Amino acid sequence: MNIDHIKIKGFKSVTDLTLNNTSPFMAFAGSNGAGKSNITDALAFLGAIVKRGASQAIRDFGGFQQIHCFKYRKEKRTTISFEIAIKIGNEKFEYSLKVVNIDKSPEVVEGLKVDGVTIIDRKQGGETKVTLTEAQPLQAFPEYPQDMSALMILSHYSLYKFLINIRVFRIDPIAAKEPDNSTADATMLDSHGRNVATMLSVLEKDRDFRAQVLEWVELIVPGMENVSTEKQRLDSTTVITFKEEGTKALFPARLISDGTIYALCIMTAVLSRTAQAGLTIIEEPERGIHPKAIGELVQLMRDNASVEHPVFITTHSESVVRNLNPEELWLVNKSDGRTNVKCAAESGLSKKQIPLDTAWLTNLFDGGLPW
Repeated sequence: MNIDHIKIKGFKSVTDLTLNNTSPFMAFAGSNGAGKSNITDALAFLGAIVKRGASQAIRDFGGFQQIHCFKYRKEKRTTISFEIAIKIGNEKFEYSLKVVNIDKSPEVVEGLKVDGVTIIDRKQGGETKVTLTEAQPLQAFPEYPQDMSALMILSHYSLYKFLINIRVFRIDPIAAKEPDNSTADATMLDSHGRNVATMLSVLEKDRDFRAQVLEWVELIVPGMENVSTEKQRLDSTTVITFKEEGTKALFPARLISDGTIYALCIMTAVLSRTAQAGLTIIEEPERGIHPKAIGELVQLMRDNASVEHPVFITTHSESVVRNLNPEELWLVNKSDGRTNVKCAAESGLSKKQIPLDTAWLTNLFDGGLPW
């Protein structure tokens, strides 16, 4: 099952973008500066609005000057809007959210239908109307803050849980190798992977998780026999240790390659979030990883992606593209300052006819090239 559609308008270089029939695992491929990160940041911005309100989300993302679409003029440049249609469990959600006046006093305009029934009706300048239970009609909330999402009232819906759990990971392998102090967060992986040791120290107690990590580490890093964590006696920091075949000594993370720790962070991000509703976004998962290992990493992300927990990645790696299916590959271009996307499946090309990376690099898809 796929996500029916996602629409974004007015965020940075994303003037008007639609992703139709989106696979739970997908990759945005294109050159630096094409706007791949603007797409993923837009999705994170939507989640921030639902979770913390428009005013706080705008501040968190750098203010009006950092998020508005400079290709628009007048009222359009002060408006950002989103739509998502998705089935989570047995419920079909159609949700729209628009933020107007993002340069001054932001106001949220919102609509939600669940299985075709209107649950939120909120027009610009009008009252906020919400159905709290199935048995009740729409109820007006005249004093509801104009910059807060009404979906916050409906936190029991799986859509709310999905949207507030959109995470973008831009892993920093150098930071991830550093020991974690005793106050590091043990509930959620940091967006740069800084607390991966602490996360693993908790997650490795789960036998299934530990078995999965070891299985994938052996596939991605041949010769790696074990990964574990240790708490240091002197300063109570937590460190990751590795053991290779044929050796007795354990190696600390600082002696392991950037690619190995990078892959471990990605595995932790994906596997620790699989059971949750939410969107996991990973920027350039190929960095420092052998091309053959990339294929295993792509399969890990694909296997753990679902409509309730999609995994989106950005890339300009032919090794990643080679291991994708046409419906998973979305080509990103920038034309006249506007970011555009299209799905490789639209070309009608089959992987049986030509390898996907060859078709991409020879521009048979007419766009999305890595340079």
